[in-house]
Amino acid sequence: MDSLPMSMDRDSLQQLLGEIDTILLDCDGVLWQGAQGTDVVPRAQEVVSRLKSMGKKVFLVTNNSTVTQDDCYRKCNTLGFSVERESIICASFVLAQYLKEINFQKKVYVVGAAAIAQEMQDAGIRCIGVGPERIGGSIYAALAEGKLGLDPDVGAVAVGFDREFSYDKLVRAVTYLANPECLFLATNTDEKYIVTGTPLHLPAAGILVRAIEKASSRQAQVMGKPSPTILYMLQARYGVQPQKTLVIGDTLASDIMFGNECGMWSVLVLTGVATLQDARNLSLANDPLLQKQIPLFYLESVADILTLLDSVTNNNVNEEH
Repeated sequence: MDSLPMSMDRDSLQQLLGEIDTILLDCDGVLWQGAQGTDVVPRAQEVVSRLKSMGKKVFLVTNNSTVTQDDCYRKCNTLGFSVERESIICASFVLAQYLKEINFQKKVYVVGAAAIAQEMQDAGIRCIGVGPERIGGSIYAALAEGKLGLDPDVGAVAVGFDREFSYDKLVRAVTYLANPECLFLATNTDEKYIVTGTPLHLPAAGILVRAIEKASSRQAQVMGKPSPTILYMLQARYGVQPQKTLVIGDTLASDIMFGNECGMWSVLVLTGVATLQDARNLSLANDPLLQKQIPLFYLESVADILTLLDSVTNNNVNEEH
């Protein structure tokens, strides 16, 4: 057997499609790219439509905590993707739905974008903290004298990507989390966002989560990939079965690990964060955690699915003649 990941060919795709009925597609780096996420990967819209026409249930699953489900649905319509609103699962939506399902009644202190607050408000969850925040005067004195301005109704801290992140927010979050009954939730732990066309990247939400984890000596409960929380939601609402589900993503530590940890099939595409060499290097690692990030197959682009499907059709036609 070839070393993993294997290059997907016509036969392996045909066999895989015979095993699965559900496909979970990552968005950034898989369906679209660029600073604004508006550079559609060539033929990506056609891939989604073709898979749906084959009777597959297709979900778009993103860790991007700066967008709501509605934001992503509008974007899909603008970019020409034929998807239903309910088939879009974003980390901010999952977090809000989780709090709703556990009947959370207190307020949430949000270290994150407005999308998290919007999803919470839509779910009937009260929240504070979005936007710039400043503690006046000496922070040491404010903390020592109990004058940080903490809201006594806060019962959870939720962390995602936050352009307004500051030392002041860090102090408030850590102080809330000093109460062991205060929930500590994170949308995702992705650590970098690739700047397309350059060797550079932007620090992502995971960096902020790690800072608060380190400062509070607590570990966040993660809602997005690779946490199984998304799978639990899909199982409960749509009857998704992991052994019949394929995850297609561009990030080893989130997308591929999500698939492998949850007993799903996994395919890496090389249009986003991870390179083929990154994936192959994992095969040499002795760390079991890294081994869980190795995809079964890889494709240069999600568009290769169409090329392989067309080759299957053409081969069948030739055999008939």
